[in-house]
Amino acid sequence: MLKDENYTKHLIAGLVLTLLVLAGFTFFIFTETGRIEKASASYTNESIQHGREVFAQQCSTCHGNLGEGGVGPALNNKQLLKNTYDDVFFSVIRSGVPSTQMPAWSVDFGGPLTDQDIHSVVAFIRAWEATAPEIKPEVFVPSPERGALLFATVCENCHGANGLGGENVPAINDSVQLSALDDDWYRGVIRNGLPSKGMPTWGAALSSNQIEDLVSLMDAWRNGEKITAAFSISDLLGAAVYSLQNDDPESASLQVSRAISVAEGYGAELLSNAAAQIDAGDNAGALASLETLSQQWPLGDPALGAESFATSCSKCHGANGEGQGIFPQLHPNEFIQSLSNAELVAFVLKGRAGTAMAGFDGRLSETEIANIVAFLRTWQP
Repeated sequence: MLKDENYTKHLIAGLVLTLLVLAGFTFFIFTETGRIEKASASYTNESIQHGREVFAQQCSTCHGNLGEGGVGPALNNKQLLKNTYDDVFFSVIRSGVPSTQMPAWSVDFGGPLTDQDIHSVVAFIRAWEATAPEIKPEVFVPSPERGALLFATVCENCHGANGLGGENVPAINDSVQLSALDDDWYRGVIRNGLPSKGMPTWGAALSSNQIEDLVSLMDAWRNGEKITAAFSISDLLGAAVYSLQNDDPESASLQVSRAISVAEGYGAELLSNAAAQIDAGDNAGALASLETLSQQWPLGDPALGAESFATSCSKCHGANGEGQGIFPQLHPNEFIQSLSNAELVAFVLKGRAGTAMAGFDGRLSETEIANIVAFLRTWQP
């Protein structure tokens, strides 16, 4: 008969080995989690750093060095970052936004960035979220100068130049009359009209902002201020040329008079000469003068233009107009050579939709852009 066997020591040894294996797995899990987190953080930091470099090279021109906005909207914006998924940022950067100044940046669409570059830019933008400021929407500020331009083109026919009245129509530009009624009354009349008295309903034709500009003009008149309409001389020259080409010297004279009211220096002198030709009945001579002036207008100062170019344009197009990245060279440039000064000013004001060339309307004056155009002409053969 076999002696009873004792397995206790084997069980203890197995238990000890099991506990050692479990302890080993536990140690591995804890250390591996830390290693993975450290590796992930390192990768994220590298991605953010790469995104910072790409953003500085390709995005800061429109969106600001710190995402504060400029030509393009602010990206360092708490509400935007809170409400926008990374996939949305990626898609917008990759394929752009049609009919806006936001171009497609992916190499698949002719841009300079790979998908990895774009992911890095998104990581860089996302890193702002913790400290991003609250950016409130821009508040519209009515302009009496815009209102005066609108009045001259829409209201003057009935209410007379500068609101001084017309046939069977009382003057609006009368501080006593304007003080008798408040802004809400005038706002309502512009919007709803007075059909029984011949005042059309303008609410369907004018935006609410345009109506506010007109009301701000009446505020200025109520206070006795003299307001100069924000005329575009380039547009007025084109209209005057059109009028003379269609045997309408009266309209041409009106357009030239408006241009003279906002022109300065040598340009005002040339416009006055054209006005004198119209008054003398020399329509052919006036047409030739205005056509030449239309091609040359606006008359800029290249020295001042060089300063404005350095401030507003060199970051994209290079200090010497050599171009960089997706931005073309300007020294020389066939596109510049193909357009008149007026066409170039209009182009710079409006920009080119679907590209990174955003309009400068509201950021540079027509005079400043004319100076830049004069400077760019020095680079052309």
